[in-house]
Order: sequence, then C-alpha cells, then structure tokens
Amino acid sequence: MQPIKRIRLDRSITHGKPGHTYKMNDVLSATDKSGVQWLVCLCFYAKFTSCRAFKALMTEINDMAGQHEVVAEDLQANVIRELTALVKDLREERKKQLQEGQRLSQSLQTQIESLQRAKKAYDKAFKEAEKAIDGFQKADADFNLSRAEVEKHRANMAHKTQTCDQAKNEYAVQLQQTNQLQRQHFRSGLPEVFRQLQDLDEKRIKNIKNFIKGSVELERNVFPIINKCLDGVLKAADIINEKEDTLLVIEKYKSGFQPPEDFPFEDLSKGGSDSGSANNLNNIQLGSKIKDGGYTVKGTITGKAMKKRAGIFNIFGSRGNAAIADGKEDLSELPPNQRRKKLMQKIEELKTKVTQETAARDGLMKMKGVYEGNPALGDPRTIESKLTSLVRNLFSKEFSN
Repeated sequence: MQPIKRIRLDRSITHGKPGHTYKMNDVLSATDKSGVQWLVCLCFYAKFTSCRAFKALMTEINDMAGQHEVVAEDLQANVIRELTALVKDLREERKKQLQEGQRLSQSLQTQIESLQRAKKAYDKAFKEAEKAIDGFQKADADFNLSRAEVEKHRANMAHKTQTCDQAKNEYAVQLQQTNQLQRQHFRSGLPEVFRQLQDLDEKRIKNIKNFIKGSVELERNVFPIINKCLDGVLKAADIINEKEDTLLVIEKYKSGFQPPEDFPFEDLSKGGSDSGSANNLNNIQLGSKIKDGGYTVKGTITGKAMKKRAGIFNIFGSRGNAAIADGKEDLSELPPNQRRKKLMQKIEELKTKVTQETAARDGLMKMKGVYEGNPALGDPRTIESKLTSLVRNLFSKEFSN
C-alpha cells in the first residue's frame, strides 16, 4: 500500500491518531486498494465516542483561541497603544523638568561665582585702602617729607578708599542678588521642579493601575464565552463511552464462528479406528497453526504496518482485512458474521439503486405521456430507448436482489 502524504488541514478527515489529518484527494489519489482501505479505516475511527469527543474538544479549543486573539487585539488597541503614547509623553516631560532643574542649579551656581568674585575684589580693595591710609598717616607724621609728597599719599588714599567703597557696594549688590536667587531656588524653583516630577510619577503609577484594571476587564469580557467553551469541553468528555467504543471494535471484528466441540475420549483397547485419532491430530495441528500464525499486522486500532501481535488467533489478522479490501463477489474467505454484514450492505446498496432507477423510470414514463399528449413538446420515440435500457437494468437488479 502506498503511503498517503501527510498534511495539515483545518477541516479534513481525521485519522485515528490525534492531530493527523489527510485530504480526501490524497486518499483517492492512491491506488484503488489502498484508497478503499484508508476510507474504511477513517470512517470506522470516526464512529468512536473518544474520536467524536476529541473533535468537539478541538472545536472548543479553537473557539477559546479565538477569544484569546480578541483579548490580544483589544489589549493592542486599548492598552498598549495608550501605554506607548503615555510612556513617550512621560519621558519627554521628565526630560524637560530635569533640564529645568539643571538650568536653575546652573543659574544659582553662576550667581554664587559672581558673589565670590565680588567678595575677592572687595577684599583686595579693602586691603589696598588700608595700606593707602596707613601710608598717608605715616607720611603726614613725617616732617622730613615735602608738602607735595604728603598730598600724593593723600590722593592715593582717597582713590583707594573710593575703589574700596565701590567694591563694597558691588559685593553688597551681588550678595543681595545671590541670597534672593538662593531663596527663590530652594523655596520655589527647585520645589516646583520636584512637584512636577512627583506629578509625573503619580500619573505614571495611576495609569499603571488603570491599565491593569482595563486589562482585567478585557479578560472578563470573554469569560462567559470561555466558560461556554469549557462547558462544551466537559460535554464532549461526557459523550465518551468506553463500553460503546469497545463494542464497536467487537462488532467490526467478530467472526461468528461457533466454538469447537469437546474432544471425545477414544478407548483404543476397545478396537477404535484410527480415523478419530487422525481427526484429533488434524484438529490439534490446526489449533497450533492458528496459534502460531495469528498475528496482527494492521487490523487492530493501534497496530502499525510492521508490528505483529501473537495470540489473537487470526481474528484481527491481516488476511481478513485484505479480503475486505479486495471486495470479492462471493466473500467466501470472510468469517460468517462479517460476510453476513457485507452481504446485507450490498443488499441495501442494490435496494437504493433500484429505488433510484424506479424513480427515474417513473419520471421517463410521465415525460413520455406528456410528449404523446402534446407532440409539440418533444418526440416520444427519443425516450423509448432510454426507457428500455432503464427497465432492463432495473429488471437485472431486481432479479439479482
């Protein structure tokens, strides 16, 4: 038998093993014998309650997978898209606030550096002014110096004092500005930045809560359908009937043979003939032959092509299956029970064909009567040949039936 190409298909004929599917065209494209064998095998497996339950289970699982796809699409449209936009906005706003805090800190640092420069200038001017005052006092107390030199020290003292006053005023202004900016920085500017960052973080946390609740709500929306699918799975499990499945196997493979009678006791001392011993010997040899040769090749449900099982006494043997697949007319090689079922099946097929051809004959008779009553509609002679052939076929089928 040629192997049939194994494929994956959404809805196809289901093989006995779960998850294996075949196309009808692949079955029919095989050889005649193998194609018939596969069709008989697939149709037989479809009768098992476990196979029907598995098919229903796959249907419910497919529906559950569809609901999961709905949840995924809703999450993508209602949660992930908004979450992506929110993350982008929060990132940009946080970057903006951090830059604002850095700008405020940089401004304060620049003002402090200006204050330090003003203080250094004031300190330098103050020292130079003190030095100029001390030099003027010494020159004014020295009577050996001329009037012009004393005036020169006086003018230098006045200049240094004025420079010191200007540096002092500049230092006071920078100090006032620095203190004001520092108060503004630590009391309003920097706290405002922190408040904005806090609001952003609260917004982020709040949206996390909302997104979690939204995701749960989307899941809950499909719970009723998923519960129905689970109920369908339980219903599919309830239809499994182990007794019915085993009875199907028994009904398919039971032979109808009667158990053999007991072996009679033969007392050879009373001059018994050798025919009984020969018959018993033949019966014993026949039993040994059946026991040794009764292997299961592909007749059982789980039997594989190259696997053999001993001890079934040829009830499930490959020879019987080959006879079924060959479809011989007399069916003499089949066991009685299977032969009876095959013959009844053929009788039913013949009855169906007889019914169809009888209906076709009645239709042709009515059409012929219409043509004879109204020749304009057609020639009655065109129907006579078809009617004759149909009656001949019908007579042969009724006779064979």
